[in-house]
Amino acid sequence: MSKRITENTRNTGGQKQVSLYRDSILKELYPLSGKEVLDYILEREDSRQFIQELPSDDFFWLIKKVGDDDCMPLLELASEDQWQHVLDLEIWQKDRLHLEQISRWIGKLEYADAGRLVKWFFGEGQAVAYYFLSKSVQVLVKEDDDDILDLPDGFFTLDGVFYVKVIDKKRKEAIENILRTMSREDLDLYNGFLLGLSGVLPSELEEGMYRQRNIRLAEHGFLPFEEALAVYAPLKPEELVSEELEETAGHMIINGEARDLAPVSPLYHAMGQNLWATVSSNITDDLFLDRIRLEFGGLCNQIFSADGFLDNELVALIKTCRKAAGYLNLALEKLCGSDISSAERLVKNNSLISIFRVGFGLALALKWEAEGWVKKSWFHGRGLDFSFWGDEWGATLVGLARNKPQLYAGFKDGEEYRDFQGISELDDCNRLLKRVMALDKLMERLEGLYTLNVKRIKDSQSTFHPLLFNLFARKSLKLKPGFSGISSHQARKLFGHLRAGGSKPPYQMPGFEEAFVKDFLSYVDHLEAGSVAVLKDVLSLIWREFSEEYEWVSQKNLDEKFQRFLWITS
Repeated sequence: MSKRITENTRNTGGQKQVSLYRDSILKELYPLSGKEVLDYILEREDSRQFIQELPSDDFFWLIKKVGDDDCMPLLELASEDQWQHVLDLEIWQKDRLHLEQISRWIGKLEYADAGRLVKWFFGEGQAVAYYFLSKSVQVLVKEDDDDILDLPDGFFTLDGVFYVKVIDKKRKEAIENILRTMSREDLDLYNGFLLGLSGVLPSELEEGMYRQRNIRLAEHGFLPFEEALAVYAPLKPEELVSEELEETAGHMIINGEARDLAPVSPLYHAMGQNLWATVSSNITDDLFLDRIRLEFGGLCNQIFSADGFLDNELVALIKTCRKAAGYLNLALEKLCGSDISSAERLVKNNSLISIFRVGFGLALALKWEAEGWVKKSWFHGRGLDFSFWGDEWGATLVGLARNKPQLYAGFKDGEEYRDFQGISELDDCNRLLKRVMALDKLMERLEGLYTLNVKRIKDSQSTFHPLLFNLFARKSLKLKPGFSGISSHQARKLFGHLRAGGSKPPYQMPGFEEAFVKDFLSYVDHLEAGSVAVLKDVLSLIWREFSEEYEWVSQKNLDEKFQRFLWITS
């Protein structure tokens, strides 16, 4: 359904100015180092107001930018709601509380502002406090006739009635300070709190906390794992609305509270040079921009939940944002080409999660095609793995076969695999798949004619190349056709023949590409025209790789080490 955006808020102009001011500052901060960001914020006269006006998602990104170890000044400036958001993201592993993380972050909050932390513990943060302290301290109540000398070592008291021993040795100082601050803040509440610890059932408390956490995080797009997986449900391109229809037009109400949730950070970190980046960066309507920020932030958070990440570090967050942007761009390029106006209409008339599902669905369709072919392929039936097709081609097939298909990037920018970012990348993978499928048909035909030692391929970790070039070499040398290796003497004779007497590098092999291609095409006259054209193309490519491999290798240096394309025996 297409959606119009209207606003339901007062003081629109003032809120707009605050939002623009905040956004411009955040964009200036992102390129800076964590220390520079922290210094800038602390030097501001309105630092507390600036921090507390940040959407919770942006505040969390800022924490990660500065670094967990140095973020205490930001925590001191933050609101209790922002504290809660950080804890919601940091102290859980799926549906279970992580005690070490709870202890770690409570320690940071105590260092930042112990007094405010205690007030929060007595109020909205009571569940966190009960769970944390029930796992961190042991409490004994002194009766009138109890002898204080009978108490075990390590207990202390602040009121002469409740004796406490800190179990968590790593946070002993912080926990003791929290307890002292609680007693100073309100002794009756402190006593009641310690008395209540004896009735805490951690599993029930954890279950209730998990429900409340899910409710809070759902506003930001974080969903329980099973629900979040819906983001990867493929959607057909034709299900998107390209033009706004009056009968399906709806309204997205963005009030002041909703606009306050619109984060800047996810969209900023996803920017690149593609169609999606152009569309999102060209938005001038403030309400539309807020809608896109809300949706994109929610999309990223849902992807983060669906991927089951336990790593909340900045690198992982940025990677998730780029995944979201990549599949949005892939869908837009597929449906709109380079037409920016069409892409803008598509974004206006559809939710970002729907567009993402279309983009991911395109990659998933290619994965399914590859998987279906592999199951009935010749190489798979012979017990060979993807490495049989060479490093790059094999790695590309491995990427397609992943649960969530990825592009083989060859460690560019430090990543071996990454998510697809454009339709050209998907087209390249599709083209490669078709080439491998055609070669697989050729290999199946060749094995029907010549004996193949599969064990040798596995033991030597060979690719398909020696099978083609040894067969071609043996036929060129008038030897018995087959996949067997050739001797060093025969290899030198072969290259003398191919180089037509050339005596200086780079050595050329004029005319033999056509002969190589023609020879192998003669084996597959049963293939349809499209597959023959693909095979012709890939055979030419393979020959050029072969020619380049040996263009600087003299005939006297040919030996067993050059076995990528040929099996050369001694």
